[in-house]
Amino acid sequence: MRNNAITRFFSEYSALGHVLEGRDLFALARATVLQSPAILRTRKLSALDAAMSRNMHVHFGDTRMAMPLADIDHLLAAHDDNPTFGNVREMYARDCYLEHLRLHTPLDAVLDLGANRGMFSLLALLALDAKIAVGVEPVGVYEPVYRLLLEANGCEVSRAPRYTKFISCPSVERQNPDQTVSIETIMREQGIDRFNLVKMDIEGHEQAVFSEPAWLAHVDNLTMELHPQFVDDLYPIPKALEQYGFDWMAFNQAGHQVNVQSAMFLYASRTSSLVA
Repeated sequence: MRNNAITRFFSEYSALGHVLEGRDLFALARATVLQSPAILRTRKLSALDAAMSRNMHVHFGDTRMAMPLADIDHLLAAHDDNPTFGNVREMYARDCYLEHLRLHTPLDAVLDLGANRGMFSLLALLALDAKIAVGVEPVGVYEPVYRLLLEANGCEVSRAPRYTKFISCPSVERQNPDQTVSIETIMREQGIDRFNLVKMDIEGHEQAVFSEPAWLAHVDNLTMELHPQFVDDLYPIPKALEQYGFDWMAFNQAGHQVNVQSAMFLYASRTSSLVA
């Protein structure tokens, strides 16, 4: 158990080699050596992520994206947030949200639920060539971070509208319209007929969103992080997906296909985009 963090890191090391540029790979190797005592002691990679808080460029396939990590972490310093390099490892190196989807690009519209800093929205705009990537993130402190990412990569704000609200179902939205928004409202306000891809990481609120699943009729593909620690019963999610003609697969953090209640990630498609 003591070496779990080191084992996990080196499983990602080759993947990081594909996304980082030379000088940042050198910085990564140096930080790995210097931070190895902290990694072993805590069994986490937080010390490494903090040491990699530097402005850099990241490659995702043929796409090069500016990642001003030092500037982002400076903006978030007062909020005791995790170092942003951890998001680079998970989202770009491990490719946790797109790993089991093969999408035909360019995309028309992407919905990023639980958008956080906006790093998946940026990936959608640049690497997936989406015409529009709508973000939903209730935590307002991430708004300037998102705008920094857009500016650093020359993305127009009009392609990246963002709701500072909780995502929920229409019945909850009607009761609390100031703090919640439904997918149906987003589609109406943004003039979107369907989303080619929905990414969902909403810390347990998925139960409410799937309680009224009619929005699935307007979605082609779905990728989501699951939170069984917050939701007692996740089985209504695949039931709703099957009802609307989706194929789906669920995986644990180690990458093994598992039942949905034991899973960390779920991928679903009705356009034959799933891959094992």
